[in-house]
Amino acid sequence: MRRPNVFVVFTLIYSLSGCSVLMVASRDTKRGDVDVIQIGAQRSAVIAELGQPDNMSTLENGGYDDRYKLDPDAHGGVAKFFTGFLYFAADFFTLCLTELIFTPIEIAFKDKLVIYHLTYAPDGKLSAIEKIKP
Repeated sequence: MRRPNVFVVFTLIYSLSGCSVLMVASRDTKRGDVDVIQIGAQRSAVIAELGQPDNMSTLENGGYDDRYKLDPDAHGGVAKFFTGFLYFAADFFTLCLTELIFTPIEIAFKDKLVIYHLTYAPDGKLSAIEKIKP
């Protein structure tokens, strides 16, 4: 019986790994500082920090109703890149054995999305905040 080529086996195992690297790459990227969400904050200041809301509507009284879906603990793009690079390098040098550590870590720290329901008065000041954890 013919033995499999070591290079082929290594390539197959290595290509099947990378779960933690892909998990880091697919995590939510930080959109801004959620500390800007405070009663009395101007809507323009919130939009400047967090970007356009995921869902918005105009209320009958002239105010606004905005919803953001955010991960308050999200990392920036640079941190995501270097974490993914670290995971990839560790996988390479340990022949993917670090996946036994990094994948459970990524599962434990997966995105914890929070929906921020913000209601603004007609003058554009934040009047009500509701945090919804789906």
